[in-house]
Amino acid sequence: MMERDILNLLKDRIVSLEQVYEQKISELSLLKELGDTLKVTSISNWNELFTKQLDIVKHYTGIYSISLMLIDDESQELHVVSVSGLFFGGEKRPPIKLRRGEGVAGKVYETVRTIYIPDVTMDPNFSDKGTRQQGSLACVPIISEGACVGVLNFRDNTPRSFSPNDLRFFELIADQLSITASLVRTYRELLTLEKKRNNLSRYFSRGLAEHLVADDRLTQLGGELMMVTVLFADISGFTPLVEKCPVHDVVQVLNRYFEAVVPSIFGHSGMLDKFLGDGVMAVFGIPDASDKDAVNAIACAIDIQRKVIDLKSELAAEGLFPIDVGIGIASGIVLAGNIGTQEQMNYTVIGEPVNLAQRLESIAGEAEIIVAKSTYEQAQACPGAQIPFEPMPTVKVKGISRDVHPFRIRYTP
Repeated sequence: MMERDILNLLKDRIVSLEQVYEQKISELSLLKELGDTLKVTSISNWNELFTKQLDIVKHYTGIYSISLMLIDDESQELHVVSVSGLFFGGEKRPPIKLRRGEGVAGKVYETVRTIYIPDVTMDPNFSDKGTRQQGSLACVPIISEGACVGVLNFRDNTPRSFSPNDLRFFELIADQLSITASLVRTYRELLTLEKKRNNLSRYFSRGLAEHLVADDRLTQLGGELMMVTVLFADISGFTPLVEKCPVHDVVQVLNRYFEAVVPSIFGHSGMLDKFLGDGVMAVFGIPDASDKDAVNAIACAIDIQRKVIDLKSELAAEGLFPIDVGIGIASGIVLAGNIGTQEQMNYTVIGEPVNLAQRLESIAGEAEIIVAKSTYEQAQACPGAQIPFEPMPTVKVKGISRDVHPFRIRYTP
């Protein structure tokens, strides 16, 4: 009798071990399949990637509903990014957003610990809020680099559905999904970084743009008062040229002009603010003001004029119409910042120096550089600056109530 009891105990033990092994094999198979989705789905389609992984979990476990919530970097709120199965009975509800400590998932976010509710009808987070949910709920933190980056929610219609082994398994699944969450987070950070880099490359040289990527002043909406020097360079008498020349020639000449001008702006530490039809606007002193901003702007203007002289000869040799450029420069306080929306913004400067520089450009003759008194004074105060200024008669310019005392720059072509 005793021998028979021992044999029965051994059989029961073997059966129990077989069940454990089968469970382990099933768990490992699930984790492997979750990992394999990273090989066959592009990280750029991260919504699809998460959905595939949740569908795999649902297929293996048969759980009624599984949802994934991630933390939004800006709002620091949890929000649903993917759902497998019916969520909250399939009812259409407003997007769910939870702050730290709010609701069950919010508490998981706050404590970074799994919370299991055997019967949601007995929990005030559900019964007192009219959600009409039933069954069990397990919320598991998704942890990356020691911090909670999301929450994985498992819900079943039957109360007390999940055992301690189930909860342990859910945490293994969350660990696997943390790899995906980390990759998606890195991918989105790289996209944001590339967007900033591309945006800055519109205004600055490639090397400076790379250096300024981390400068939020240049990539966020808003502005600040800054001391800058503004330069306008326009093609003289361009409208009559457009009227009598073929469109193709006009476009080709403009592009050649801009190709010559932009390197001069970047080469003298300037910011390309914008193209203006037949001209450009540049700003010196962004992102940080320097005692040499006025000198750099003048040096840039002289460089532009010399390049235009060379370009003029090239255009004539190719049978295209020649061009001349007038340049106006002014210094002073402006409001500098991004204008637009988070998705589409333009960095620019606004203020009297902008208007004055544009007016001075409008009275500049062919191959002429005219600067405001403010620019003259700043350049004169710069040690070692050797700039030949020629005073001009006082003028009245549109949009400026006071008299303007301009100076002409004498330079060697």
